[in-house]
Amino acid sequence: MQVAADLADGLDYVHNKTGLYLTLVHNHINSSSIIITEPDLSAKLCHFGTAQLCGEAPENEVGEKKKKKKSVLNEIREISEEDGDELQGKEDRSKELKRSNSGSMQFEGVRGYMSPEFQASGIPTQKSDVYAFGVVILELLSGEEPFKYKYSKSRGDFTRTSLIETAKAVIDGGVVEDGEGREGRDGRLRRWIDRRMKDSFPVEVAEKLVRLALECVHVEEDKRPDMSRVAGKISKLYLASKAWSEKN
Repeated sequence: MQVAADLADGLDYVHNKTGLYLTLVHNHINSSSIIITEPDLSAKLCHFGTAQLCGEAPENEVGEKKKKKKSVLNEIREISEEDGDELQGKEDRSKELKRSNSGSMQFEGVRGYMSPEFQASGIPTQKSDVYAFGVVILELLSGEEPFKYKYSKSRGDFTRTSLIETAKAVIDGGVVEDGEGREGRDGRLRRWIDRRMKDSFPVEVAEKLVRLALECVHVEEDKRPDMSRVAGKISKLYLASKAWSEKN
């Protein structure tokens, strides 16, 4: 829960709290882009650069990129016509920065973390970041990778199981029959959560976090929550988890 809360706060900062008049996208959210410090288990996001995210770079670096890639860069000005008193300062800043055509900027994604619209267009957005974040949270809870491959003797090839699909089955599966009798949602959740937890965790908090992660990986980007909302919910779940831990 500490890791989940730190990641949510970090991505919320990138998206909403930098103080820059820009739309920033991380586009490298996955389990290998996270550093965990010991002994407090704080999490930090890495594997991104502001120049790449903003499409901006100092003018001397742009000159070098022009020589190497022969790419066409368009000068932009971070100016709002309504901010009359700040026009001159922003104009001076715009002369130092150049931005590539954001409509044509495409980035390579990581298999298992790419949202449907990102796979189709190759263009990252904040909502594609939210999708990848949801996958990471499901990894964190289950201890599994985004995809699992199992050899099927009947079919003679490998079948792929998605972590998102198994999480949905846990939450939405209703009451099902298994080898040991009838099993409800709590039982499915306990079997799905990382076994290294040894069944010692607040089930209600875990279920709410799985539901939140599934909201983040919704197939329709407009139905995914904003990271500020996600961070607020995870903060509350973190406190509930901490209270459970202290009580037990």
